Parts: sequence; structure tokens; C-alpha cells
Amino acid sequence: MVVLTERCSIAHNVHMVEHMVRDIEQQIPAPAAATPAPMVDRAFRLLDALAASEEGQTLSDLARSLEMSKSSMHGLLKTLESLGAVEQDENRRYFIGQRIYDLARTYAQRVGLRRLALPAMERLAASIGETILLGRVEQNGVRIRERVESPDEQPALRVAARVGMRIPLLAGAVGRVVLASWPSERRMTYLRAKPLPHFTPQTITDPDQYLATVSETVESGIALDHEEYLAGVNAVAAPIYGPGDELVAILWAVGYSARFVGAALEQASQLIHDEAQAISRALGASQHNAM
Repeated sequence: MVVLTERCSIAHNVHMVEHMVRDIEQQIPAPAAATPAPMVDRAFRLLDALAASEEGQTLSDLARSLEMSKSSMHGLLKTLESLGAVEQDENRRYFIGQRIYDLARTYAQRVGLRRLALPAMERLAASIGETILLGRVEQNGVRIRERVESPDEQPALRVAARVGMRIPLLAGAVGRVVLASWPSERRMTYLRAKPLPHFTPQTITDPDQYLATVSETVESGIALDHEEYLAGVNAVAAPIYGPGDELVAILWAVGYSARFVGAALEQASQLIHDEAQAISRALGASQHNAM
């Protein structure tokens, strides 16, 4: 009887707790659906309206279509114009600005680059048998964005290079590809401004000698690294260009110098070069930089 009473008491307490939880839940308001900030919403509606019009639109046209006062529309237009998002012609008609086209081009390049590069990297990894990397140039270095390993390579024998790692700007083959995309005057000024970094005993630290290797990269479209950045590691890199012949990425292979040398490195150079050029053409690079 005592056991039965205790069980009934426990069941009653559980029942009471369940009721309390339900009461509390009913009193908590449901989370409100996220709503855009009014001015941000109007700015995007304005840009949508301009994007749909080839002839542009006047302040009055936009104010009427977005149901805004002319004074409010004028302030919004001036803000977007100062940011380069909209432009006004001599007839006082507004159009999409260069800033929007630049953002769209960057998005298209990023999405298109990955879509085009990954299959190429997989082909290279299978053919070369080494680690294949894709990097984007930043202010003071090159950031690894994608990595594909050889399907036959043993994990213990791979060169450590994680996605997100930043490579110094003048690191081996990668550095020469970056500088090869610059005008010659900019190269000379940059290399003579401060001492070149010293990574390994094989690193080229003489500016004139480094400039000579960059000139070779300009001519051949590839850059070789014989243990200049990492001791015991060789690399070969090639540039990927986009619209306007802008350097958008670098494609390169890295492997241990004991095996990635001689004929293997020479074959990899041609394959890397060809794949990088094919990607450049697909991204809209000029024929000069896609040959």
C-alpha cells in the first residue's frame, strides 16, 4: 500500500509539472518572423526597378513605383549614388551603378571558379599524383580556397596544406605568379622596397635574380619552386585570369622533392598550365591570357 501511494504521488507530481510547462509555453509569444529593415528593403526594391529598366528611371518614376515621397527617394538615391550603386546620366535618369556590376562579377567569378576548378583539380590529382591547390590573392598573401588530394597518395606522405591557410605573398612559385600579373615597374618597386623573405636555403633573396624568374613566368605562364618555400617540397603554379585579365586565382601542385622532380615536374607543369588556361577562357579572360 505504501508503494502504491508513493507511485500515485509521483504520477501526480509529474502530471502537475507537465501542466505547468504547457502553461508557461502558452504564455511565451511565438518568435516573430524576421522582417527586413524598411530602408534596406526600399533600397533593394529600387535596385530591382533599375535593373528591369534599360532606359533608366527618373526620381519621379521611382518615387511613384515604390510609393515613396520624392524627398525620401532623393535621399535614398543620393546615398546609393555616393556608394557607386546607382548612377545618373545627363538627362537626370538613374541606372544601376558600377558597384553593383563589380559585386555581381565577383559573385559570378567565385561561384564559376569553384565549379570549373574542382573537376580540373580532380583530373590533375589523378594524373600527377600530388596535392592540388587553388588559392585567391589577398593583400599580403594567397589564401588556399580548395584542396584536392591524389586518390593514390598515402595520408602520411601528403604535404600539409589546409583550406583557409594563408601563404606569404612571395612564397616560391605562388609569389612569382602574383608578381607576373603586375606591371614591370610595380614589380621592381615592390622587390626593392624591403629585403626579400628567406624561407629555406634555396630561397631566392636577390631582387634582380627574383625579377628574372618572374620574367620567365611571364613568358611561359608557369612558375616552378625547387624547395624555395618549404624544404624538401617542390611546386608548380599557374595563373587563372578572369574578365579584364584580372588575376582571380592560382592553381598549383605541391609534392615532395624526392619524387616530384624531373620528368614528373615537367609533365605536371604542362598539365597545370593547360587546365589553368582552360579555366581562364571559361571565366572570360582575353585570348592573350588564355593561350
